Amino acid sequence: MRYWTGAEWRVIVIDAGFQETGEAIVEHVRSVYGTNTVEHVVSTHPDNDHISGLRAVISQLNVQNLWMHVPEYHAKNMMDYFHDPRWTLEGLTADLRRAYPIVSEIRDLALKRGTSLHPPFLGAKIGPFTVLSPTQAMYEGLLPQFRDTPKPAQQLLVLLGHWLTGIGRRVATEIRRIIAEDLFTETLREGGITAAENESSVVLYGQIDGRNIFLTADAGLRALGAAVSYGIAIGLQFGTALNIFQVPHHGSRNNISPALLNRIVGNVSGFGSRRSIGCVISAGPEDETHPRQVVVNALLRRGVEPQDTKKGMLLFNHGVPDRAGFSPAPTLEFATRVEAYD
Repeated sequence: MRYWTGAEWRVIVIDAGFQETGEAIVEHVRSVYGTNTVEHVVSTHPDNDHISGLRAVISQLNVQNLWMHVPEYHAKNMMDYFHDPRWTLEGLTADLRRAYPIVSEIRDLALKRGTSLHPPFLGAKIGPFTVLSPTQAMYEGLLPQFRDTPKPAQQLLVLLGHWLTGIGRRVATEIRRIIAEDLFTETLREGGITAAENESSVVLYGQIDGRNIFLTADAGLRALGAAVSYGIAIGLQFGTALNIFQVPHHGSRNNISPALLNRIVGNVSGFGSRRSIGCVISAGPEDETHPRQVVVNALLRRGVEPQDTKKGMLLFNHGVPDRAGFSPAPTLEFATRVEAYD
């Protein structure tokens, strides 16, 4: 992303996909933005499809600031959050470092190249963006529930309100069933649950030249609900005041709900009405399960016209000429048949 400060252009990179995506971002920054300097890089969470490409970005560009959670830095605060009472601080720190080698690799590479490292927690200012989630306490409550961390102390995490519960996620091999929807019947459910790694995602709200941008990475209902509440508390606007909304986690139905969509983009509107919110769903061309049609339908009911990245890059610009080679992207269509939950 490139933005004008009134005096100069500055560049922010938020996640970098897989390694090949990172290489493409480096080329884009150099050839399109005409610079080797990136003011801020944000790693939203440590899943490979978000963090792997940061190797290329950090090693090939002049990155001034890296915003990234580093699990091992939180070992001291989480000694009681794991099932085995025999952990020592040194042992837990080393285990967390081993569990997330790519985080350590990117951290070490950034520091070697003189990049400043910062923790992206609630309230942090990253250029024109404000971090709306997570808090440090929330992150440390989620980290023991990550796939690659030691067995968590579930009872304590439940007592502290950190344990993730909800309607659950189906295994990928389960046979799909199809049910009907229409313009007046919504089957998207409340109470979805996503992985703890996703809930730890850095959620950002940006204000650039009067435009409001809400970027959610892979955050789930807990993180997004908290993010919207905090945003409203500090005077940020949602609903029709939004100009760009990135739908969480490739358009997964586990990461959004009717009530949360109402808070973010507004209530179900009269059909045929349209809200001027640029709505992007990041999903790869080979991803057969995303975006979920039930999520697409829910967005369309609220007057939002979602577009996805399955056919390539989406460009959002304001106050600058259109870029050659780009044409209007098609809006995803409403469907009367969606995948059932059970």
